[in-house]
Amino acid sequence: MRSKAMFSDDGKHRLLLRREWDKNGKTAMIIMINPNTADTLSMDMTTMLVLNNLYKLGFGSVNIVNLYSRITPKLSLRFNSDDDLIAKDCDEMIEQYAVTSDAIIIAWGSLGNTSERVRERQTDILERLSKFRNKLYKIGEQGYHPLTPAVRNGWELVPYEMEDDHAESDES
Repeated sequence: MRSKAMFSDDGKHRLLLRREWDKNGKTAMIIMINPNTADTLSMDMTTMLVLNNLYKLGFGSVNIVNLYSRITPKLSLRFNSDDDLIAKDCDEMIEQYAVTSDAIIIAWGSLGNTSERVRERQTDILERLSKFRNKLYKIGEQGYHPLTPAVRNGWELVPYEMEDDHAESDES
């Protein structure tokens, strides 16, 4: 298996974790919340579940990116600004790898349902990905995170329906 990881200069942010097990297979990009401990040599539970499930679905590689690039076991929005949690190159990295991915999997779970700040970040990323709407998916109808017990051992990728940004007006 080939591995690649890209970090910020200070090592506090992971911008990309790439794993490739079949160079001829399809590539998925998965967008989750924040990186934990996985790097080019070690895997955390989330990365292991991502690899296992994408392999079962016939993919040959994955580009793992996150809404927040700060490496931390538990994301703390309360004590950190977005400048602390999002590296300057994070969004560009997401857009760059979206171009080369066959499927983009939105896997940030339900955190945006309870946090307006996260919801705004999700909206920003989705706007950046709007040109790729034909290859956006989520895990199950609910849009689960890979650690969710109901989907740990088997994913169903469902097309991710983006809200229409330009509602038509009835004005005459």
